[in-house]
Amino acid sequence: MSVRLHDADSKEWRLRASADQPGTWERFTLHTNHAGRTIGFRSEITGFFASAEFADGGDQKGMLRARGVRLGQWQQFIPHYLDDAVLPDSPRGSVVVTLQASEKAQNDGTATDAQKELKYVSAELGDDNDGELRARAASAGSWEKFVLEPVAGTLASDTHDMPAAGSAAASDLNVMTWNLCANNRSCAWSGGLAGYAELNSDISAHLRSGSGALPDVIFFQEFCEKHAKRVEEMLEKPVGEGGTGRQWDVRFAPIHNEGDANGPLIQKQCAIKDKNDNVVADRGAYGVAIAVPDENVWYKRYDLVSPTYNLKYEQRTAVCAVLPSRAVAACTAHLSAGYLYEDPDGTWRKRQAQQLLDITRTYEAKGYRVVFGGDFNLVPPYPQAGPKEGGPSEALDPVYDKYLECGQQGDPDAKRTGAPTANASGGKPTRKIDYIFAPKNAPVRNCSVSSGSGHSDHWTLYGTVSLPAT
Repeated sequence: MSVRLHDADSKEWRLRASADQPGTWERFTLHTNHAGRTIGFRSEITGFFASAEFADGGDQKGMLRARGVRLGQWQQFIPHYLDDAVLPDSPRGSVVVTLQASEKAQNDGTATDAQKELKYVSAELGDDNDGELRARAASAGSWEKFVLEPVAGTLASDTHDMPAAGSAAASDLNVMTWNLCANNRSCAWSGGLAGYAELNSDISAHLRSGSGALPDVIFFQEFCEKHAKRVEEMLEKPVGEGGTGRQWDVRFAPIHNEGDANGPLIQKQCAIKDKNDNVVADRGAYGVAIAVPDENVWYKRYDLVSPTYNLKYEQRTAVCAVLPSRAVAACTAHLSAGYLYEDPDGTWRKRQAQQLLDITRTYEAKGYRVVFGGDFNLVPPYPQAGPKEGGPSEALDPVYDKYLECGQQGDPDAKRTGAPTANASGGKPTRKIDYIFAPKNAPVRNCSVSSGSGHSDHWTLYGTVSLPAT
């Protein structure tokens, strides 16, 4: 389906089944705010969501137009994934789907039966039609079947087009990691959800480590996509205005829901209603981010193996970005939640920790030193702890076997532990679940935790990685 960018007036940005080949008018990202049970399509060319516009009358009722600003009722479609064969030239990962939409929600007590009636999206392909998409059909036939195709290149190999690591002089790399709790209504943000102004103020106030150093790389978890550019602009401000006085890129990677075992991964959307049920500005998808110097041009997102026995569970992600001039690859992740949540015994976090090691090897094979960390939702190996106490703590032993963690302060013989960073009691953190790892020949010193957590439920962790020359 194509966004007809040059159609005007009542047909502005309408969707049509009209293109022979996909381009920017045909590319969409998939989003959900109902754990994959509904799906929204955000147009690459307009930046807005496809909407079934039921307010229009006559032959335009239910017409799809790519101009929705958030995932409201008209921007959410119920997907039904079919076993039908895809097109012969469809790429791997393609799936046939039908889509339903309704004017008002099924649980809307003010809606009439007609307003709640689900309609299939149709591509009107008859002799007197031009392939316009409308939510109008009572049943699904050939006009109501669509093939979702992954964009070419999104399934490429891990090292596709990765630039070579350069020769680097010995240097320090100041690293900061912080779970911002930007989408958890129980945190202290206004309304429970972080807006960009509050978020930037908090990040700015936490930029300096205990040694006074400003960061060179920042790992963020529980981050909203549309805050990336705002944070980047704040970081680039002069030091006297709360920034670092340097140029940055903030790379975002979404966490997904699957929703259906036969369906694609769909980006989880940051909440659009706060704890008081007030609608907030659209903040984009929910996930993790990494802030790196603006020399970065290559970065990659990785799907981490995640619980699938309940399709509402988050499919976790990692993101890595390379700095060729320093021969550094920086990576961050947010592992699955533990006891009382989706990974009660640690099975999945063990697998995710091992997968992170596998990811680091792909960069080491290209000559990069890997520095990585984030919120791993695991306490360290010492003292030993079971799932109820934040473990299984041995899940991180393979990572400690290969890398040094910030809390070890550069001593490979130090106990595998560190200062707490989360799980507040009396205003103080009680558990370490946030980490910064570096190669054993690049010890981390000046490891420290912020004195306060701001509006988050995590404290900031800092460390200085002593990189040798390459």
